Amino acid sequence: MPRVLLADKVADKAVEVLRSAGTEVLERPGLEPAELKEALGEVEGVICRSGAKLTAEALEGAGKLRAICRAGVGVDNIDIAAASRKGIVVMNTPGANTISTAEHTIALMLALARNIGPAYIAMREGRWERKRLTGDELCGATLGIIGLGRVGRAVAVRAAAFGMEVTGFDPFISRDAASRMGVELVEELDAMLGRCDYLTVHIPKSDETKGLIGREEIKRMKPGARIVNCARGEVVDMGAVTEAVEGGMLAGAAFDVYESEPPEDFSFARDDRILATPHLGASTEAAQTAVGVQAAEQMVEALENGTYRNALNITTVAPEEMRRLAPFCELARKLGRSAGMLNRGRVLSIELSCTGEVAKHNISPLEDHAILGVLQTIIGEEEVNIVSAPHLARERGIASAATGTQGQDAGFTNLLELRLRTDRGEMQVAGALLGARHQRIVKIDRYDTEVVPEGHLLLVFGRDRPGLIGTIGDTLGSKGVNIARMAFGREEAGGGALLALNLDSRCGADAIGEIEAAEAVERAVLVEL
Repeated sequence: MPRVLLADKVADKAVEVLRSAGTEVLERPGLEPAELKEALGEVEGVICRSGAKLTAEALEGAGKLRAICRAGVGVDNIDIAAASRKGIVVMNTPGANTISTAEHTIALMLALARNIGPAYIAMREGRWERKRLTGDELCGATLGIIGLGRVGRAVAVRAAAFGMEVTGFDPFISRDAASRMGVELVEELDAMLGRCDYLTVHIPKSDETKGLIGREEIKRMKPGARIVNCARGEVVDMGAVTEAVEGGMLAGAAFDVYESEPPEDFSFARDDRILATPHLGASTEAAQTAVGVQAAEQMVEALENGTYRNALNITTVAPEEMRRLAPFCELARKLGRSAGMLNRGRVLSIELSCTGEVAKHNISPLEDHAILGVLQTIIGEEEVNIVSAPHLARERGIASAATGTQGQDAGFTNLLELRLRTDRGEMQVAGALLGARHQRIVKIDRYDTEVVPEGHLLLVFGRDRPGLIGTIGDTLGSKGVNIARMAFGREEAGGGALLALNLDSRCGADAIGEIEAAEAVERAVLVEL
């Protein structure tokens, strides 16, 4: 009988699922680190929320542990690398709180429209302010949704039921897919900002999305619009929104998430036109039960059948086959991630061509890993894994294909070529495996090169001019960023050129800005591998 540790509190129904499957359940939430480490050595599975910290040290003695399941999405409290090294599969439960978050978004929109917050406060204080608190209707209003993932799509469906006109901005979803949702897709964010009465964001936190809605964006919004943020606190500049509400540029705003939680300063919530809730998006009985039950069901499947739903660190192929394919899968993911970070358009298709010995094997896992790499740059690493990547790509109208050709016509024993087709053209990245495990990127766009795909990789596109390399090196040096490796490719003397630099540390936006300001530089992109 397998034993499963519940390292955090989960719903009673989740415990019932485990016990009905013949699993011995150890309910021990709130363990101290030493106690948790000892308990992990006694079980085959563990289910946690965000409280238990499954660090490398905690997992050291987990000799029996086969699967970890996070009842929720974020896995910051789990050392996935350490778990992988020990052969422990890590899973999460994406999507279980989609409806809860979507409904909370709609609730905040309704509350803003009908002045529910200030009306309640006035009544509680014995004031009858019916005339002052006249509200608006959602019907006929225009809703702008940034991000058409699971939650964004659920919000769109519910908003349409209220009679709202729904527009969406998501550079990584096809127009056909948006149309099927009843969403008018806009090409540029500005095109939506100037016409929406309500704006809601449903995108993950990343370097690209941090501060996506700030002072400049608010200035371009329709006067009297309202903003709702139930996604991530860092995506919307709360200070800028508060100023805009207080200054009359915006009619109101609602926040459920914050850059630091709880916020250090609650003064923003004193304005009647601003609603604030303490990160309640997923805090419903139904959502909490759903994530717990889903985690329990996935754990039963894992321990009984070796089926790992929503696995974050494995692919679903036979172990022997996976051992042969693993280095190629990792290279395919890095090619996808590189192409995704270089891409500036809406992805239409992902095509992977496999040439050489690798084509003798099942190349489907390589296709999945290439898709995974691209989608990680689109919707965030926490929101996609190797199991969900193909499904999420299809949902977004992104086609994919993989072809295999035996032989060495390309000049390499094994070569992977990834072609990313977008509405702004194509991006091609190719990689080779030298020997058994040495990965190299050998082509980026039209440039032949030899790049080690790891760590912080700065790609600088420009013209082959004297002093180009020195200028870039001086800029990085002035920022305290050391260059570990360098590769250079060019079309011809004086023509287009690519400089690829492996850096010992991440370079900031200021350094990239200075590099792009150089006369011979056209574009600089930091690729995180």
